[in-house]
Amino acid sequence: MGRCKRCQLTVRNQTSVCPLCNTVLTKEDSPEENGYPDIRKKTKVVKRLISIMIYFLIVAEIVFCVVNYYTLQKMNLSWITGVSVGYIVLTLLYSFNKRNSHIRKIFVQWTGALLLMLLLDIATGSTGWSLALGLPCAVLGLDLVLVVLMLADFNNWQSYLLVQLVSLVISLVTLVLYWTGITKNPVLPWISFGVTAIIFSFCLLVGNRKAKNELRRRFYV
Repeated sequence: MGRCKRCQLTVRNQTSVCPLCNTVLTKEDSPEENGYPDIRKKTKVVKRLISIMIYFLIVAEIVFCVVNYYTLQKMNLSWITGVSVGYIVLTLLYSFNKRNSHIRKIFVQWTGALLLMLLLDIATGSTGWSLALGLPCAVLGLDLVLVVLMLADFNNWQSYLLVQLVSLVISLVTLVLYWTGITKNPVLPWISFGVTAIIFSFCLLVGNRKAKNELRRRFYV
């Protein structure tokens, strides 16, 4: 694309002279294109979709509450649906927030899942399945996720040590629940504690200086 200074015309084809007066065209500088993709539109679309989903979830929960109130069932289903909807809303709001690191997202999601199990257990009659089965299985699930993440992000594996330490503490809680008689089966508590302790001690042994520096940085010692 060029411009004829004599005719003051912009010629958009590939010719080098003006078709009217045969004057040599001067090339116009094309605007500099941005090399980075514009993701603002996609971000707005995602936020809008999340808002729509949350709106319909809240409407659905209101409908469940009304139905539960008028059917007069023995088990309060609105509690179960309300807790589930709350967890989904938390997931949507927290997981799609780019300001939160993926480690923090994993920890918050895991903590939310534990609270969800406890509340569902209470809503269904407090039978204790959340402590006897749900808690040890949640610890084992977190261990699996941490191992996969450390292998995938091998150069930065030490950043997951703090979450591993939390998992170790929770596995100790499962043993305390068994020792105090709150839970009856010792198999899952010991398995969850053993697996977590092995993973954490192995990372400390192999990581050595990296692991120690990470723990010092976290606990300011």
